[in-house]
Amino acid sequence: MAMKKKSKAKKMMGKAWRSDEIKKLREAYKTRPASKIAKEMRRSLASVRGKISALKLRKGPSRKAKAGKKRGRR
Repeated sequence: MAMKKKSKAKKMMGKAWRSDEIKKLREAYKTRPASKIAKEMRRSLASVRGKISALKLRKGPSRKAKAGKKRGRR
């Protein structure tokens, strides 16, 4: 009995992201939390967070970085 090779590629289970949706996500993520974006785009929170991670989106400098700069000034 031959064993099937397991594919390393992940299967997409939901609907694919369109380019216009990705553009909206990039803009919205700057000012809104992922939970609100998910509701607006009618996608699951996991889907939105996964796409944010895949696109390596960041909101800006972290609060820790800002706090560190303030401490350096006296």
